[in-house]
Amino acid sequence: MPDEAVVHETRRSGAPGQAWALLAEEERRLVPGAGERRRDDWATGRLLAHAALAELDRDVPVLRRGDRGEPLWPASVVGSITHCDGYAACAVTHGGDVRALGIDVEPSLPLPPGVLDVVASPAERRHLTDLADQDASVPWDRLLFCAKEACYKVWFPLERRWLGFDDVTVHLARDGSFEVILDAVARTSLPARLRGRWGERDGVVAAGMHWRPAVGGRSDG
Repeated sequence: MPDEAVVHETRRSGAPGQAWALLAEEERRLVPGAGERRRDDWATGRLLAHAALAELDRDVPVLRRGDRGEPLWPASVVGSITHCDGYAACAVTHGGDVRALGIDVEPSLPLPPGVLDVVASPAERRHLTDLADQDASVPWDRLLFCAKEACYKVWFPLERRWLGFDDVTVHLARDGSFEVILDAVARTSLPARLRGRWGERDGVVAAGMHWRPAVGGRSDG
C-alpha cells in the first residue's frame, strides 16, 4: 500500500456474532439473510473500515454498499476491504494522487479442483508450472487468483463495469511483486499495465496494488 494509506488488520478470535453485534443496526440491514459466518466476516471487515476511516477523520455512521456489494467510501476517500477464514484487513487513503487501491487475501492453500481452469489462461497456467518448479512451497495458483481480485478492486470503482478473469493477464515474480496486463476492452482510464506486491504469512496469502496516475500512469504498489 502507498505510504499515505491507513491499514488495519486482525486475526479474528472473538465469539461468533461479536463483531456483528458491534455494527449499527442500519449497517447490519445491508446484508439480509446472510449466515452467521458470512455476517461475522463482513462485520469484521466493516469494523476495520470504520477504525481506518476514523484515523483519517472521515468515519461515517453507516458505510453503505453499492449494487455489486462494494463499500461506498466517503467523498475523497478510496479504500478496499478483504477477509478470509480467520483474517481480515482494510486499507484506506484520502483520494488525491492515489486514485484507487485494492487488497485481497486468501488461505495459503491450492485452489479447489477445476477453479484454475476458470481463472487462468493456458499461458498463465504454464507460468504457474514454471514458478512451482522453482519453488513448490508457494500456492501460486491461489496467488494468481488473489492478484486478479486485487486488480478488480482497483478497476471497478473507476470503470463501474464487469472485469472477467480472462480480461487480465497476471505475471507473478518470486521477489514478491506482480504485474497485471489489462486487455484492450478493460483499458479506459487505467494504463495497460499495473503493478502490485504479494506476500505469504501465517497461512494467508495477500495481494495489494494501487494506482497513482501522477507516477507515469502506472501503479507503483
